[in-house]
Amino acid sequence: MNDEELLGLMASWNFWGRPPETGITRDHYVNRIEGFLRAVGVVAVTGVRRAGKSYVSVQTIKRLIDQGTNPRDTLIIRLDDERLLNPDYQMLLRIYDLYRVQVKRENEKTYVLLDEAQEVEGWERFVRGLSERREALFIVTGSSSKLLSSEFSTLLSGRFIEVNVTPLNFREYLGFGGLNYDSPLSVSANLDTIKREMMGYINGGGFPDSVLNPSVKNELILSYFNSIIVKDVVKRYGIRDISKVESLARFYVASTASTITFNSVSRFLKIPLKTVERYSGYLESAFIFFFLRSYSSSPKAVENSPRKVHIIDNGLLVNSAASNTWRMLESAVAQELKRVSSENNISMYYWKGEGAEVDIVLEHRGKLLPVQVSYSIAEEKSREMEFRALRKFMKLFGAERGMVITMGESMDENQISVVPARTFFLNSAGILK
Repeated sequence: MNDEELLGLMASWNFWGRPPETGITRDHYVNRIEGFLRAVGVVAVTGVRRAGKSYVSVQTIKRLIDQGTNPRDTLIIRLDDERLLNPDYQMLLRIYDLYRVQVKRENEKTYVLLDEAQEVEGWERFVRGLSERREALFIVTGSSSKLLSSEFSTLLSGRFIEVNVTPLNFREYLGFGGLNYDSPLSVSANLDTIKREMMGYINGGGFPDSVLNPSVKNELILSYFNSIIVKDVVKRYGIRDISKVESLARFYVASTASTITFNSVSRFLKIPLKTVERYSGYLESAFIFFFLRSYSSSPKAVENSPRKVHIIDNGLLVNSAASNTWRMLESAVAQELKRVSSENNISMYYWKGEGAEVDIVLEHRGKLLPVQVSYSIAEEKSREMEFRALRKFMKLFGAERGMVITMGESMDENQISVVPARTFFLNSAGILK
């Protein structure tokens, strides 16, 4: 590819060429990325594939332009563009030099978006060099937590911030459908619609493209799952036997909201224990699953506890054995609390004691909140079972209150709040307040 062809390709990515598609703006992420970018200069945008990392990053560049930045002082580099054959470190330097000579204005800081950085070995040196010379501010996207476990993380320690992008939360899901309920009055006036949409969200998840294209949702979800396994696990870690990774991933999909041990998984799938441990780490680093450990006042007991596995989005449960309503409700609640926890330094666990189990435990600055998820507690037996587990945890660990999230009931009883799922999903950010 000669310079003229490469410059034409670059123009197709950038606002100084043919303006790129920006999609529906997700203000929450754009605000966070913009604020961190101005504060520290480098923002790593991570998250599961197809969650919308590239879109929110491009939306941030557009926000900067709307605020007065000249488009020629922005550079978007899409390293996963198939037209960019075998991109490497030298190609990165060539792209930047071509931009600097042909596009860049003099003496102005550049805002660079390096999209899917993990596609190029040595991208860390490129970012480090320009950021240390204070020549550019960077948004770097990647579909693996290993993005931050590289040389880059060490060399820029304390000088970058991570923003983890997930599939749509329920408010965003409503917004993508043109429904915005920003006040208690508007929520109350549209309860039937909200309840109906919530069931669609719990059953179908929030991957943006699948929400916008419901007629091909299942096909899109299947392609996402396969891409995550192949590109973000098998290819990235050089795995030869793809069948073992696929078997493990499908097992975790079917086991979402269930407690597992690596030993039991190893015996069931007939895969060596060390392989299960290693591949589980790979799947977690690709953000497709997350694992909770059992809460304890003993760090050693926490470390050695069985894990509760959760899928990152319920869309991936389509046609799975795990796709029953109560399990999907717990997974959706866990996903929302994972979002809130990652942005507020909240630790997240489950708890299992003698004769009792709490689905989710949140810990923040010494404050504990045990959370149960139940489709319904209308029957006294069900209600007492959920309350008993919460009271036992509260007594053992000194938690001041507990919470039960249900599909519809609402009540307060002796420091235990029963909250309808719709209320929780619309107001989760304040859960520990």
